[in-house]
Amino acid sequence: MKIDERMDLTELAQHMGTEDSAEAARMRDLLLEAGRERTEDFSGEEWAELLMRAGEQNK
Repeated sequence: MKIDERMDLTELAQHMGTEDSAEAARMRDLLLEAGRERTEDFSGEEWAELLMRAGEQNK
């Protein structure tokens, strides 16, 4: 999935395994900060770390 500021948050949430669009918005911000072009550019470990960070901000 291409990473940019116009990412479809519903699609990103599905990619994350959640229905929470606010969490998806936080994930989009984290992805943009990382400076990579596609979500596939992250290793499984990196993706898991981003998921935890996005979820922690939800509390």
